[in-house]
Amino acid sequence: MYLLLNNMKKKKMSFSGSITSLLGKLHLRREEVVIKVNGKIVPDDSRISGSETVEIIKVIFGG
Repeated sequence: MYLLLNNMKKKKMSFSGSITSLLGKLHLRREEVVIKVNGKIVPDDSRISGSETVEIIKVIFGG
């Protein structure tokens, strides 16, 4: 799969599993990110295989 984090450089990564597992591997909290697979926002229980492009966007929040 290809991983794109916050619109930075695209990185090839070997991973197959759920969105939740990927976030754990990357030490990211689900509450702080939006995940797109092949350009579409997906739910946490979605599965990722080796051929997709996964974009993780960190959400900025505050007051």
